[in-house]
Amino acid sequence: MPRALWTAWVWAVIILSTEGASHQASSLSCDPTGVCDGHSRSLNSIPSGLTDGVKTLDLSNNEITYVSNRDLQRCVNLKTLRLGANEIHTVEEDSFFHLRNLEYLDLSYNRLSNLSSSWFRSLYVLKFLNLLGNVYKTLGETSLFSHLPNLRTLKVGNSNSFTEIHEKDFTGLIFLEELEISAQNLQIYVPKSLKSIQNISHLILHLKQPVLLVDILVDIVSSLDCLELRDTNLHTFHFSEASISEMNTSVKKLIFRNVQFTDESFVEVVKLFNYVSGILEVEFDDCTHDGIGDFRALSLDRIRHLGNVETLTIRKLHIPQFFLFHDLSSIYPLTGKVKRVTIENSKVFLVPCLLSQHLKSLEYLDLSENLMSEETLKNSACKDAWPFLQTLVLRQNRLKSLEKTGELLLTLENLNNLDISKNNFLSMPETCRWPGKMKQLNLSSTRVHSLTQCLPQTLEILDVSNNNLDSFSLILPQLRELYISRNRLKTLPDTSFLPVLSVMRISRNIINTFSKEQLDSIQQLKTLEAGGNNFICSCDFLSFTQGQQALGRVLVDWPTEYRCDSPSHVRGQRVQDARLSLSECHRAAVVSAACCALFLLLLLTGVLCHRFHGLWYMKMMWAWLQAKRKPRKTPRRDICYDAFVSYSEQDSYWVENLMVQELEHFNPPFKLCLHKRDFIPGKWIIDNIIDSIEKSHKTIFVLSENFVKSEWCKYELDFSHFRLFDENNDAAILILLEAIDKKAIPQRFCKLRKIMNTKTYLEWPVDETQQEGFWLNLRAAIRS
Repeated sequence: MPRALWTAWVWAVIILSTEGASHQASSLSCDPTGVCDGHSRSLNSIPSGLTDGVKTLDLSNNEITYVSNRDLQRCVNLKTLRLGANEIHTVEEDSFFHLRNLEYLDLSYNRLSNLSSSWFRSLYVLKFLNLLGNVYKTLGETSLFSHLPNLRTLKVGNSNSFTEIHEKDFTGLIFLEELEISAQNLQIYVPKSLKSIQNISHLILHLKQPVLLVDILVDIVSSLDCLELRDTNLHTFHFSEASISEMNTSVKKLIFRNVQFTDESFVEVVKLFNYVSGILEVEFDDCTHDGIGDFRALSLDRIRHLGNVETLTIRKLHIPQFFLFHDLSSIYPLTGKVKRVTIENSKVFLVPCLLSQHLKSLEYLDLSENLMSEETLKNSACKDAWPFLQTLVLRQNRLKSLEKTGELLLTLENLNNLDISKNNFLSMPETCRWPGKMKQLNLSSTRVHSLTQCLPQTLEILDVSNNNLDSFSLILPQLRELYISRNRLKTLPDTSFLPVLSVMRISRNIINTFSKEQLDSIQQLKTLEAGGNNFICSCDFLSFTQGQQALGRVLVDWPTEYRCDSPSHVRGQRVQDARLSLSECHRAAVVSAACCALFLLLLLTGVLCHRFHGLWYMKMMWAWLQAKRKPRKTPRRDICYDAFVSYSEQDSYWVENLMVQELEHFNPPFKLCLHKRDFIPGKWIIDNIIDSIEKSHKTIFVLSENFVKSEWCKYELDFSHFRLFDENNDAAILILLEAIDKKAIPQRFCKLRKIMNTKTYLEWPVDETQQEGFWLNLRAAIRS
C-alpha cells in the first residue's frame, strides 16, 4: 500500500473512532453531583471518556454486549452502577477492579453464562448485587462472594437454566438483609448450602415445585427472620416433623406470593406453622386455593391451633371452586390465638357468626375491598363475636346506611377504631348509636355532603376527607385530630367547640384566605396543614403571612404548598415569595391621588382655555365639521346672491346706508346678503352663515377694529376661508374700512392675518373724490 494511502486510512480510522466516542459520551446526561443517566439510549458499549467525577452511572436497558477492563478504570469514585437489561455476555476479569467505592451493582437480565469471582475481589464496600435473569446454570466453580464482607442484598438465579445450588456458593457471606434466589427449575440442592449464612433477614425463593423446599428450610430455620415463597405450586407439598430436627427456630414471618394450594397441601402448611414455633405472622398474597375446603377427611382435626401465629394477612385470594366450598367450620378452632386478621380484595361477603365467636383473641380485623353489606355484617357482628376487637376496617365495601352500621356494631363493646371509608353513605342521619368506646372514625370518600350529631361524642380522631362538605360546626369535646382535606370548605372551621383539638389537616379545599384572628382562635393547634388551596394573595393576606416568622411551626406544609391563585400575575407563586405593587396595596390612596390630579388637570385646562380662547376654538371646530359635511361645491343654479357681506354691527351704518345704496340701486343692481335682512329666523346662526356664504358668488369682508373684535365675523371669515381653499377660487373680497395694525389683530384671527398678507384689498378712501373709484373697483371685483 502506498505511504500516502496508508496515512489517509489511519487518519480516517482515528476520526471515525473519535466521532463514535463523542456520540457515546453525548448519550449520557450528567448533573453536577456526578449522577449520569444513560438508560434506554440504544448504546452498544460503555461510553468512553468517563472520569472520576462520575458517582452514579445508569446504563440499563441498552444493547451493551461487552465490558472491558478499560471501560471503567477511571471511575474510581463510582458508587452505583446499573447495567441491567442489556445484552452483556462477557465481562473481562478486572473490569471492576478500580471500583473500590462501589456500593451498588446491577448486572441483571443480561446473557452472562459464566460468573467469575475475580469481578468482585476488590469490591469490599459493595452492599447490593443483582445477578438475576442471566443464563448461567450455577454460581461458578469457586465462591463468588467471599470478598464481599459488606454485602447486604444479593439476588441470584434465573427462571430456566439455574438448576443447582452447592455448598460453596454462599461461602463468606455472614449477614444478609435480603437474599433472593430465582430457581424455578431447581434440581439439586446440596445440604448446608445456605447454612453458612449466619443471619438472613428476608429470603425470597422462586420455586416452581416444592420438592427441595423442606431441605432448604432445614438449613435456614435457625438463621432466617422472614421466608417468602413465590410462584410455587404446592399441590405435592408434604411436611414431615421428622425431616426437621432443629428446634431452635428463628423464622417469624412466612409470605406466600402467587402460590397454589390444595386442601391437602394447606393442611401440610398448617403443620409447618405448628412445628416452626417462632412464626408470628403469615401472609398470602395473590394465591389460589384449588380445593373445596373439605378438611374433615384430613388430619386437620388433630391440629389444635396455628402455632404462635398472631397475624394473618390474605390479599387477592382466588378460589376457583368457591360455590362448592365447605363451611370451613373445621378450621374455626385453629383461630383462637390470632390477634390480627387482614382479608383484602377477596370477595368476602360474610364472616360466619360462629367463626367470629371463635376469634376470641382478635384485636384487629381488616376486611377492605370486599362485598360486606349491612345484612351480612349483622351476622358477622353477632352476640359474643370478636369480644376483644379494637380496630375494624370495612373500607370500600357495600355499606349504605350509617345509622344501621352503627347499630350493628353495638355488640363490639371494645371497638375504638372504625374505618368505613370509601362506602357510599351519601347522607348522614341526625342521630346514631355507636359502641361506647369509639375514639377513631374514618368517613373519608363516603360522598357525604354534611355532618350531623350522628357522630359519636367520644371521638378523638375524625377523618372526613374527600367528601362534599362545605362547612364544619360540630360539638366534639374530645376531638384531638381532624382530617378534612379535599372538601369544599371556604374558611377555616370554627374550633370553639373543639377545645382540645391539636391537629387539623384541611388542605385542598376552596379556602382563599385566612387571617391572624382566625389563627389566634385556634391557638391550641400544634399542627395545621392548609396547603393546596386557591389563595387570593391580597395585600392584607400577604402582609400577615409574610410577617409571621413562626408560621412554619404551625403550618407543617409551609411554604411549599401555599400558592397564589389570584391576582393573575402572581398565580402559581408561593405565598411567601409573592409581591404586589404599591397601587394594589394602597388603592384608596392611589384613587384619591388620581382624582386630585384629574381635578387639577381639569382646572388647569379651564384656565388655559380661558387664557387662550379654547372654548372659541372648540366652537370653531364644531362649525368646521358641520361645514365639512356639506357638498364641496355649490351648483351654479343654487347661487342666490352676488355677495354675502360680513361686517361688525358697529359698522352697519356704512354698510346699510352707503354700500347697499351704491350696489343694490346700481343698474344693473347687485343682490347682497345681509344677516339682518336675509338670515332665516329660527335657524342656527352657524348654519345661516354657512348657507349664505355657499349661496353667494362672493363674500365681502368689511374690515375694521370692530370686525376684529366680533366672533361672528371671525366665523364668517373662517367659513369663507374653507371655501377659498377647498374650492381653489377667489371668493373673498376684503374692504379695509379703517387702518388696522396687524400686530393688534388677536392670534386666533390667524386666517385674517394670512389673507391680509396674501390678498389685495380695497381701502375706503376718506377723500370723497376718490370714493367713486372705490365703488367701481368693488363692482368689478364682485362680477369677476
